[in-house]
Amino acid sequence: MKTYRIEEAHSGEEDGEYLWVSLGFASEQNPLDVLHIVCACEIEPQDRDGGMDAIYLERDDQSRGGYGGADRIGVGERSIDVVFNATGLRDLEFGDSLSLQWPEQLAGKAEALRVLARMRGYECGRVIESA
Repeated sequence: MKTYRIEEAHSGEEDGEYLWVSLGFASEQNPLDVLHIVCACEIEPQDRDGGMDAIYLERDDQSRGGYGGADRIGVGERSIDVVFNATGLRDLEFGDSLSLQWPEQLAGKAEALRVLARMRGYECGRVIESA
């Protein structure tokens, strides 16, 4: 598992349709790397049929993202640990799972943790666990 320090955290809700958290960090490949975590509030039948009934993860562009790429996302006050499956490693082009470490203080951290906790209440958020 690769470990990085979270440099930025942003989160929100879009019109009651989905919740999102974006975590910025510096990786070996990119000093402005990012992980977007998106959870739909409601799954439509056509979404389920199309495989879009899981958490959506994206790196820095939609070309490096997809649905169902994590087996587990552990969320805690100290870190967010993302255990990618083979699909997530391929789609997001990471070589390993991630442990994103929270600094002692960071603007946006408390809200991001609240949004991630809310995601657990939705079907898409079933891979999110308290660490």
